[in-house]
Amino acid sequence: MKKTLVLCLALLFIGYAATVAKAQTENDIFGYYTIQGKAPVGFTDISEIHLAGDYGAQQKPPVHGLIRLKNKTAKDFAINKPTLNGKNITFTTKAVGGISYQFTGTFVKFPNNEAQEGTVLRGILRKFKGKTKIAEANLKFSYSAGG
Repeated sequence: MKKTLVLCLALLFIGYAATVAKAQTENDIFGYYTIQGKAPVGFTDISEIHLAGDYGAQQKPPVHGLIRLKNKTAKDFAINKPTLNGKNITFTTKAVGGISYQFTGTFVKFPNNEAQEGTVLRGILRKFKGKTKIAEANLKFSYSAGG
C-alpha cells in the first residue's frame, strides 16, 4: 500500500513537472516586437524591442533583450531581467546617455516563433532622462521571430 502511494505521488509530480515545462516552452517570449501604427512623439526612433526569452536566460551571463533604435549606429538599450507573471510583463532598461525606458504590459497572445497577425503585446512604455519622465505612450506591438 505504501509503495503504491509513493508511486502515485511520483507519477503525479512527473505529470505536473511536464505540464509546467510545456507551458514554459509554449510561453517563451523570444522575438522582436515592433510598434503598430505610427509611433507617438518620443518613440519614433525605436526600431524594435527584442526579448531574448528562454534562449537569453540560458546565456552566460544572461541576456534579457534590448530596445534597438532605427539609427543603426546608436547604442542599444539593454533590458534588465523582465518580470513575467502570467500574461503580464514588466521591464526596465539600462541607461544610455542618461536615457532609459520602462515597460508594463500584457501579452494578448504569446508568440509561437512565427510571424503573427495583429497585436501580440500591448502596454505602457515610458522614457526617462535621469529620473524625469520625458515621454509615455500606450502602445500595441506586433511580433516577428526574426530581426
